[in-house]
Amino acid sequence: MIKEDDFIRIGTVTGTHGLQGRMKIYIISDIAERFSPGNTVTVKEDNEFVSYTIAEFSARKSRIGLLKLDGITTIERASSLKGSDLLIEEAAAMKQREQLDGESYLFAEIIGCGVYRDGSAFGTVKDILQSGAVDVLILRGNDGKDYMIPFVAAMVDTSRLPEKRIDIYPIEGLFDI
Repeated sequence: MIKEDDFIRIGTVTGTHGLQGRMKIYIISDIAERFSPGNTVTVKEDNEFVSYTIAEFSARKSRIGLLKLDGITTIERASSLKGSDLLIEEAAAMKQREQLDGESYLFAEIIGCGVYRDGSAFGTVKDILQSGAVDVLILRGNDGKDYMIPFVAAMVDTSRLPEKRIDIYPIEGLFDI
């Protein structure tokens, strides 16, 4: 049985473009080749994982692209996928890991890591928000609250990432809001 944990997110459908089923997408992946025609992406539809072959892709500005999937031929069908995540199998993503530079990580490597503050367990990484200039880690604290911290070297130490551990050094007052 396929589980959502078997996939990593590489993009999100944000809208449609034209009448023939093209979709505007927000790109999360730093590996552009993942959107090459002929590659496969998976979309969760009605609690099922449906795989599609990429027919066309063109990058637009920054992290925006236009995507055409085989079998999606109308604006109505493309519109029904608005808000859906574009996924690839985690095993396939790990094969492409060497294409990233030493300062980049797969979201799957970070989400779920234990977070430590001043040497004590603080919580876990819940998600990553791409906000433009700098990514933001969304943390679930041991107190059940969510916290956000900029994903910058001065505040986040990833040297123990192979142990699924991240140490944080938030500036004073960051979590007091």
